[in-house]
Amino acid sequence: MTPGGDPWRLRRARAIHLLPHTPHAEEILSFYVGLTEAQESLADRVPVSDWSGLIQSREGEFPRLRVPGLPLEELALPFRDFLSTVAEFGTETIKSGAHALLSRDDDRQLEPLRAALGAWGKAEKTGEDVEDDREEQEEDFYFYARAFLEPIVTSIAQADSSQPTDWTQNFCFVCGEPPQVAVLRDLPDAVGHRSLMCSICATEWRFQRLTCPHCRETEADKLPVHTADSIAHVRVDACATCSRYVKTVDLRQDGTAVPLVDELAAVELDIWAQEQGLTKLRANVLGL
Repeated sequence: MTPGGDPWRLRRARAIHLLPHTPHAEEILSFYVGLTEAQESLADRVPVSDWSGLIQSREGEFPRLRVPGLPLEELALPFRDFLSTVAEFGTETIKSGAHALLSRDDDRQLEPLRAALGAWGKAEKTGEDVEDDREEQEEDFYFYARAFLEPIVTSIAQADSSQPTDWTQNFCFVCGEPPQVAVLRDLPDAVGHRSLMCSICATEWRFQRLTCPHCRETEADKLPVHTADSIAHVRVDACATCSRYVKTVDLRQDGTAVPLVDELAAVELDIWAQEQGLTKLRANVLGL
């Protein structure tokens, strides 16, 4: 889990800090500041003990949470409030989408959540992109579902994110979603320790250093690395075998980095990777 008792305040503070240093990502980070405020407010409303009991897996089963079991009818009002909040500060595209959803009847307004929950954990079973399995008609509204579900799942996941000692999978052992970013740090017992961080609940788990998180390629010459001077502590770890990539945040170079935020700010690396024909392991909350 992202260090700190309140991940939303930590992410917001980091985004504000990065704003003057990453002018190319100013619009992205400015919007993200507002988004984390909305997510923090939503997280405060989550009845963790009640919903955790509904989606908890049996002891010893993974992922520990069966997120599709969240009570859709109880999500309706918080989702509507979240849409109203996002419509106040988002870009014109974000505002337009939020208003389009708010104009729907109650049942159809929940379709993005149904689609997102219906696709949940597909990466766990097949290794394919979750995005590939979403209902096509709700594709344009996936941002709202993901941004809404992030604080809910994170709040529930915080109750138990202790890592199993033998976990070596490429999906989150807590919620079942794929990783967003890799993290490098030095630990007392491991120099250059590598972990993966969940794209939804920010849980971290240890993962082999020279291994593609998608296809598990291990040949070093098939795992090229790309860096940029503009944000030297973030890099692209690519795989020539499956043409996927994940960004890595090196905390040894910048110990103040917040991986999910610094990954978001390093948008120039995504542009470079896409120009090389690479596909991101998992797009971030803003679809980048």
